[in-house]
Amino acid sequence: MKKTITLAAIVIAAFSNAQTWNLTGNTGTDPAVNFLGTSDAKDLVIKTGNKERIQINSVGNIGIGTAPDPNRTLNLLGNATFVASNPASDGYHFFSAGQNNIKDSDLMWLSYNNHQTNDVGILTLSAPPTPGNWSQPVFSVRANGKVLIGVNWNNLEQTGCSDCNNYKLFVRQGIKTEKVKVEVAAENGWADYVFEDNYKLMDLKTLENYIKENKHLPEVPTTAEAIKEGIELKEMNILLLKKIEELTLHVIDLNKKIETLQNSK
Repeated sequence: MKKTITLAAIVIAAFSNAQTWNLTGNTGTDPAVNFLGTSDAKDLVIKTGNKERIQINSVGNIGIGTAPDPNRTLNLLGNATFVASNPASDGYHFFSAGQNNIKDSDLMWLSYNNHQTNDVGILTLSAPPTPGNWSQPVFSVRANGKVLIGVNWNNLEQTGCSDCNNYKLFVRQGIKTEKVKVEVAAENGWADYVFEDNYKLMDLKTLENYIKENKHLPEVPTTAEAIKEGIELKEMNILLLKKIEELTLHVIDLNKKIETLQNSK
């Protein structure tokens, strides 16, 4: 009888230990049968200070600091920091394995839930500009819809740009591209009105006097104005086209006068 009781106690102890995880670590575990969690359709809750911190629902969705989102694998409430420490590989990868995603869907969507009255950013990329320097922005998308590339450390100072608030994109130190298309809003936005019969062309003598006095063509910004204010690409191209068309009319007129002189000999 004593042997029977002893054997039963050993079996019960072994069974009990097989179902228990030690707080100081475990060895010889089999992930097929040893795990933390539920074996039925119940949620798993992890608490600290008797307050729920993490919840994994029965279908595997995780909520950290908040309840799981039924449409997202992970739902996190609170600020988060991710630090990549392996210099031999990319820090983070974001992939979408879905095929034929719905139109206008995004791989990543960053947004504010509330309207922002201050100049706050939605996304900023930064790097130390020199060894030992702290990380400074090189690219920033602001909540007001502006995109800044190459701006100063605080995303605000744009030295030499007096009217940057009128534009959605600011790029310091230039843009190199293979193709640029500028929209023309209306027919009267182009310069072909110079060829209309009622267009008053400045005569060459008046033009000569203007150039002598002002040192630049009529309507064209001076060097000082161009340096201070910059130039509008579309407006300047239209203005240059206008001057070419006016010059063409002068050449045609001069050619007619030459032909008249030649025919009169």
